[in-house]
Amino acid sequence: MNHVCTCKNVKRSLVLFVPGLETTYSSLLAYCANDASWTASVADNHVVVTLGECKTFQSVTEVVNFLRTVLDEALLRAIFAAWIDPMALVTEPAALIPKAAPLLTMAPHDSGPLLTLLKQDRLTTFFQPIFQSSDIGLWGYECLMRGQDVGGKMISPAQIIQWAHQEQLIFMLDRVCRETHLRNAGRANIASHANLLINFMPTAIYKPEFCLQTTIAAAKQAGSEPSRIIFEVVEQYEVPDREHLAHVLSYYRQNGYRVALDDLGSGYAGLTLLADLDPDLVKIDRELVAKSVKSPMHRSVCDALIRIGRDNDKLVLAEGIETADEMRLMRQMGVDLLQGFHLGRPAAVPATEAVCTAARMAG
Repeated sequence: MNHVCTCKNVKRSLVLFVPGLETTYSSLLAYCANDASWTASVADNHVVVTLGECKTFQSVTEVVNFLRTVLDEALLRAIFAAWIDPMALVTEPAALIPKAAPLLTMAPHDSGPLLTLLKQDRLTTFFQPIFQSSDIGLWGYECLMRGQDVGGKMISPAQIIQWAHQEQLIFMLDRVCRETHLRNAGRANIASHANLLINFMPTAIYKPEFCLQTTIAAAKQAGSEPSRIIFEVVEQYEVPDREHLAHVLSYYRQNGYRVALDDLGSGYAGLTLLADLDPDLVKIDRELVAKSVKSPMHRSVCDALIRIGRDNDKLVLAEGIETADEMRLMRQMGVDLLQGFHLGRPAAVPATEAVCTAARMAG
């Protein structure tokens, strides 16, 4: 197999020795067919990954991080790797085997706190109830990430995300969270009519056709009806590639799922993004909701967002409802859904209809 790269910014290439490449690593083969930086040789059970500034990945850590989003640990442990010159031809891969080392040992973050937490299955789901505005009936739940230390003490989402950035494991964390939420929802015996909101970061998904296979499989295994699952775009910063994000959302929809846009009216989640992405559900930012109680200007913005949703057949959710005044105002303005501490806090055990009764009384 010939592998020649003419990119001036290429650093080097990595040869992955993958036992049973064709039979056991079909997902990896599928990715190789869609990325010119990856070249597979089924006959010799190896894959060549070209790294560099103009390539998909720039370091072995990024390669391992990505593979963790689509392969389990057992499959990863079976892969060995060796470095070669990026301009070299891999004509005799067997000659490189003595130079190879386990791929996981080549990534410096292999024993970081987040990876340890994930390996020990200490990531879990808290369910925050979401209510219909019309009758305060239970509509569904947002699935929220929580972690536990070895003593059972809760670890904040902010700490987990910080570890993910430090260990370059955002991709893996995003995948594990999606699949964990789906499994936990399946085990929780949630009412069949309830909807689920599951967050995801679009920048953690290289190619949805490849990266989301395990998420789709987890949903099917949990017995979740696709139309009841809404994948919610969550980004702390501006989405740099809206075309990519639109492609990810399109892939979800092609598989029967709905999509949502978070924090509308705050930060980068503006009206242009709403129009470009055309989500099924939009969430009004909690700060905008709170200020609307006393500010006519903020109330006008909320009213405009609600009318846009109504005119375009979108569900509109007011999040961060923390007072009875906020709840009454949002109901009077005509939002479809309500979410916030005033109605129900996140919990490991999903709220039941009994909680809805309490919420009605609180309103």
